[in-house]
Amino acid sequence: MGLNERIAELEAENVKLKQENDQLLDIVVQMRSTLNRLIARYISSDSQEG
Repeated sequence: MGLNERIAELEAENVKLKQENDQLLDIVVQMRSTLNRLIARYISSDSQEG
């Protein structure tokens, strides 16, 4: 395998890893939003009981 082929392979892998990273970041943002809603619901239901 030549140097140019290796560079191309690494660049393609880098693109794939960046896409996966973006996808994981979106998931984390969604999970944070869901967690915040759950906390808000828990706090509001807890204050209604008290």
